[in-house]
Amino acid sequence: MLYSTIMLTNDELYSVEKPSRYLGGEYNSISKDWESTDFKVALLYPDLYEVGMSYHGLQLFYFLLNGEPDILAERVFTPAPDMGALLRSKNLHLWSLESKKPLHHFDVIAVHCLTELAATNILETLYLGGIPLRADQRAPSDPYVIAGGPAISNPSYMEPFFDAVFIGEADDKLIEITRMLAEARRLRANRMQTLEDLTRVEGIYVPALRNEVQEHHVLSRHMFYPTKLIVPNVEAVQERAVVELARGCTRGCRFCHAGYFYRPVRETGAAKAADVIMNIKRSTGFYEVGLLSLSTFDYSQLHEVVELLKGQDLNLSLPSLRLDSLDIGLLHEVDPTHRLTLTLAPETGSDRLRKTLNKPFSNEQILAAVEELAAAGWTKFKFYFMVGLPGETEDDMLQIAHLLNEADDRAFKQNRRARVHATIASFVPKPYTPFQWARQISIEEARKAYELVYRQLKRQIEASFRNPWFSFLEGLLSRSDVRVSDAVLKAWQKGAVFDAAEVSTNSEAWQQAFVEAELEPNAYLSARDPDQPLPWDHIKVGASKAYLQAELERSKLGQGTMDCRYGCLGCQVCGGELWPTMA
Repeated sequence: MLYSTIMLTNDELYSVEKPSRYLGGEYNSISKDWESTDFKVALLYPDLYEVGMSYHGLQLFYFLLNGEPDILAERVFTPAPDMGALLRSKNLHLWSLESKKPLHHFDVIAVHCLTELAATNILETLYLGGIPLRADQRAPSDPYVIAGGPAISNPSYMEPFFDAVFIGEADDKLIEITRMLAEARRLRANRMQTLEDLTRVEGIYVPALRNEVQEHHVLSRHMFYPTKLIVPNVEAVQERAVVELARGCTRGCRFCHAGYFYRPVRETGAAKAADVIMNIKRSTGFYEVGLLSLSTFDYSQLHEVVELLKGQDLNLSLPSLRLDSLDIGLLHEVDPTHRLTLTLAPETGSDRLRKTLNKPFSNEQILAAVEELAAAGWTKFKFYFMVGLPGETEDDMLQIAHLLNEADDRAFKQNRRARVHATIASFVPKPYTPFQWARQISIEEARKAYELVYRQLKRQIEASFRNPWFSFLEGLLSRSDVRVSDAVLKAWQKGAVFDAAEVSTNSEAWQQAFVEAELEPNAYLSARDPDQPLPWDHIKVGASKAYLQAELERSKLGQGTMDCRYGCLGCQVCGGELWPTMA
């Protein structure tokens, strides 16, 4: 037997794809003594191992919790369908990677929610771990299931399945919450009374109580920075040293949920950032470095970080570039060999429409930057666009193709190796943004928009179009009410898992689930009345509703809103000690 606790033979384990996903024992992983450690947490990332191991937040919480001598934190990922089938056939429960304990042995299951499309994966993982799916069916001896992350800021679609949801950032609250819930489970305390007590912690929402809750933000001095990372057994989607240069954003792009969820910006000092990176390199051997920020070129000490890391045999990578803060001289320092794919996110090909998004740069600025970058030696350019934005016309869609064609022309004239790629998706209006009241276009409308753009593109431009089904489902779940949770359960029961993996689709299972749950899904994509209550109004995230309504009106007029680093805009996120914190 490979592990007596999981009762799988070597042959059985090696019959599944990538068995190393389920072994644990990686370099820098932490295995504490189960019996002598008081509080036990399973960190559940609802996707495959190689996806979850690329998520910085998982590693952050892993080392944060394991830094406490009385707490152990272990990892669990959604098993691939072949492993799920094997566990069912053997009547075995899914285990954690470190101790190989079934999930139902833990005190707390902490679920990371990065996309709404992981909803059925969460149910799959809890079920395979031997945990009752519905919170109201859990006994005092069952683990508490608590979720957090941007994709659960409106938790309606998953409310029956979570004991509690943390709204906001938990760096400075997670240890307190863990000890409280673990102790309650040890004492077999009344679950509802425990959850009522838990609501005294800022940021805690208990679905069974429907309590009002205010998003919790971490002050810059309380942000946690792991100085080592687990080195995966299986090649992860991204394997690299990572540091948060900044959390939050001050730009106010009106479509961007992350920008509103994480505001205000809190920057990391250059010396701290460089020290974290060098510690991770020494403890892992990673020489690829991810500089995390919603707007990296807005980070005030980027030059200083790059200078501190010079000569350290590191390759720096950057997320998408904002054209209005682009520094080509700094790009040369970061990427002297021009190996990076430069990612630009104009969102639309129309100057007019871009103003409504509060992205105040023009097509000519985009093209001039591409021309200059190609002349300087860069050859790989990737663009991100959306169709279905509020106020979009057919001409706006056509301008996506025109902008890409012109970018290709200018880049090629400067550098004959230059290539332009594009990803185009259907826009999803998200809660807590000025566009939360907007209509989302239908699947058929998205396909027509894709076809319109595709027909106008030059043949050498490689364009990928996101399957509109996934945007449809994401939009439905993100702006749902609690009735949608019944459809989530039914879809999972019909075999829907890995809905975020766009290589395949479980749309038939979902469509059947909508019928059985007596839901009209398209109703959730319709425009909302700004004067009417929203299903998520009792959860206070980001800017005030009045501010969002004002931003919606400014959008309709094509008016911009300044960067809040240069003056308070009255969005009501900041107060007390919480203000934009520059490095």
